[in-house]
Amino acid sequence: MKRFSWFVFFSITAISCLDQPDCYQLNNNVAVFGFKIIGGGNDVYVLNGVHTPGTDSVLLENLTGSNNVSLPLNPYANEINYAFEGYFEPYGALETKNLNLSYEALVQFVSEDCGERHVFSGMSVISTDFDSIRILNSVPTNPPSSNFDIYRCPRTDIIYVDFVEDLAITTIKFLPDITFDVNGKIGSVLLPVNLTAKESTYVFNFSDGTADTLSVAYRITPRIISPRCGQQIFVDSIGYNAALTDFSKVDIKDDSVYDLPTKVNLEITR
Repeated sequence: MKRFSWFVFFSITAISCLDQPDCYQLNNNVAVFGFKIIGGGNDVYVLNGVHTPGTDSVLLENLTGSNNVSLPLNPYANEINYAFEGYFEPYGALETKNLNLSYEALVQFVSEDCGERHVFSGMSVISTDFDSIRILNSVPTNPPSSNFDIYRCPRTDIIYVDFVEDLAITTIKFLPDITFDVNGKIGSVLLPVNLTAKESTYVFNFSDGTADTLSVAYRITPRIISPRCGQQIFVDSIGYNAALTDFSKVDIKDDSVYDLPTKVNLEITR
């Protein structure tokens, strides 16, 4: 029963201590995880939820984009496994990544009013599915502060396309075999490029039954930014092939790929 109830125990304890803030401030049962991109800045992780496998404890759920999460530690064990469920890349499938931590959990008597508290220290990573993790502080603090940075390798094949006017696009086909379902009018879209070629062609199908083609040209360069990521292909010198493009106007705003894709690469007018 302890495996199920530890999270409930801490929730009840936190509520009961609200009338005794000095007691509550003695607890340090929360670990804070930040999301980063290797060679870049903060990541925005589309996270559905976090749970502990093998138990009924749901730690977080129904989240959207976030660059950090705070998770409780289990006082009845010296390790915990977190299962992060989310989307790790645009248009990707829902995935689960595990992170297994070890730590020391000691019981300490505080006072008659406060009773006992669980003291955590010595956090370290046993195993993980994430690309890389850096320990910032192995001891949880109160108020909580960053303990770990979770890194992922950058995605290098996404271009950011902005439409001058919102378009009623039904599907976008990236030749030869990838289709994205897009409903209603949209003002921008992230598109993958083919890293094995120097040009990618997209067919935009519209709700009125018409279609336009966009052909994007670019330079590909192999580089290693981290041994963890190995050799990756990076894209720059982005342009377009006017002979294969049906849109009336294409402006090049930024000719390199960024992750996160916050800079517009192509601005398109139909």
